[in-house]
Amino acid sequence: MFRINTNIAALTSRRHLNATDRDVRKSIERMSSGMRINRAVDDAAGMFISEQMRGQIAAFKQARQNIAQATSLLQVMEGGLDQLTSIMIRLKELAIQAADGAYTDSQRRDGIQVEGEQLVDEVGRILTGVRFNGITLFQPPPTILTFQIGDTSTDRIGLGIITVNSDMLLGGFTSKFASLGGVTVNNGMGDAFTDVNSVPDFLDQIASAIDFVVSTRAKMGAFQSRLERSSSNIELQIENTQNAESIIRDADMASETSALVRAQILIQAGTAVMNQANLLPQNVLSLLNSIS
Repeated sequence: MFRINTNIAALTSRRHLNATDRDVRKSIERMSSGMRINRAVDDAAGMFISEQMRGQIAAFKQARQNIAQATSLLQVMEGGLDQLTSIMIRLKELAIQAADGAYTDSQRRDGIQVEGEQLVDEVGRILTGVRFNGITLFQPPPTILTFQIGDTSTDRIGLGIITVNSDMLLGGFTSKFASLGGVTVNNGMGDAFTDVNSVPDFLDQIASAIDFVVSTRAKMGAFQSRLERSSSNIELQIENTQNAESIIRDADMASETSALVRAQILIQAGTAVMNQANLLPQNVLSLLNSIS
């Protein structure tokens, strides 16, 4: 059927050529961006799932950062407890030294007692001075330290902190004042070192203090080990979720390259066919010329 007013073949060729041109532009966009889904119209369901996964990934990364901060906090606390342990051990050494009858009272007072006083002062300074990000960790500490280690309200773990002070560690020996040679010693150890008879009681107190500090460090170490496990688990979740999100959203470059080459060939073929379709009305003109 020959028609002049409407060239159906040309219209059909143009429709296919426009569709192929859209495929070319879409392939170029995907290859340049590296993503299969650049806007919701590309894959509405896929974008919905992808955006949810991206939210999870962002939450996991922040949780990982929270765990790193929590680990740093625990390391600061453990550093303070390590110093306390060293001081307690030194105080124990001084107490045993003071218990030896080979020393005179003046030697105990002017040598051993003075060092003991300074160490007790340092215990108090550590307990009130250990901080992390403005948070006093020992005296007074937060009732409980809560860490968010996941993307839900249930992904929270807490570490209870006991108030630690000098009296707890050293008992009444930190609250006594000793008059040594007419000089009052503040934060005194009382007669812990100057009176040989007081040394056994002080040794018992020091042993209890060392046990307390070491057990606290052990609990913190176990908690830190748990944080490390949580961090490893989050790393795995980030990796798996990113892989799943990539499968949905990222472009397969090999596939897109093949699609682009195919579309370019169709563009060339469609252009040639459309040129032929535009020549069809001329056949009608040739037919009319033959009549005349």
